[in-house]
Amino acid sequence: MKKIALLAACVLFSNSLFSQQWDGATNSIGHIFRSGNVSIGTNQQLDRITLSANLRMLDGRIKFGYFPPHSTGAYNGVNSYYDIQYYNNGLYFFPSNGEITIDIVTGVTTEIVERRGLFLSNSFKVGIGTDNVDCSSCADYRLFVKDGIKTEKVKVEIAAANGWADYVFKKDYKLMPLKDLQSYIDEKGHLPEVPTTEEAIANGIELKEMNILLLKKVEELTLYTLQQQRNIDEQNKRIESLEKKLTK
Repeated sequence: MKKIALLAACVLFSNSLFSQQWDGATNSIGHIFRSGNVSIGTNQQLDRITLSANLRMLDGRIKFGYFPPHSTGAYNGVNSYYDIQYYNNGLYFFPSNGEITIDIVTGVTTEIVERRGLFLSNSFKVGIGTDNVDCSSCADYRLFVKDGIKTEKVKVEIAAANGWADYVFKKDYKLMPLKDLQSYIDEKGHLPEVPTTEEAIANGIELKEMNILLLKKVEELTLYTLQQQRNIDEQNKRIESLEKKLTK
């Protein structure tokens, strides 16, 4: 009977021990409250974890989602969670199949060779599908996207009035004579100011500048067309005059 009573007392004692909730020392300014939810540094218990302070993680990851059993030391290919990790001077956010790895010692460790997802660099640049955002020729760019972009609208700001191509319609604009234009095309194989195929492949094209350039060429073409129409009208008048003289 004494053994039973002693065993019951131990069970009750252990139950009360683990059911106790610590709210911090009375002289602490950053209490930890534990009552189903966890609150650190605050009396409010709004969510499962409520924090009133900065959160610092060193050499760690934050994972969200479902975690199935993974094979030892290697990713098993199941797209089941998302990672947030600081690495390579930036913050990565990617799905579990967005980290490409190669085995160094099979089943023991792996080396990260590529991350695909969202990347925020410490130079305030954003990459989608790439972390190659800092280069000597791309200092003026903020967003880098690998593969395509599908969207319904793209709006490009024009900084000043002279950034648009309507200056072509100014009275003092010098339009290249058609004979000179023909000679240029025969020699160069492309329109003036328009990059060559080799230049476009090597350097890419600026979307805003190319649209402005194309507008300029359309406006020049319009001027050429109007010029040709004036010549046609004058020729028609001369032909009509000659026909009248021949009739008389």
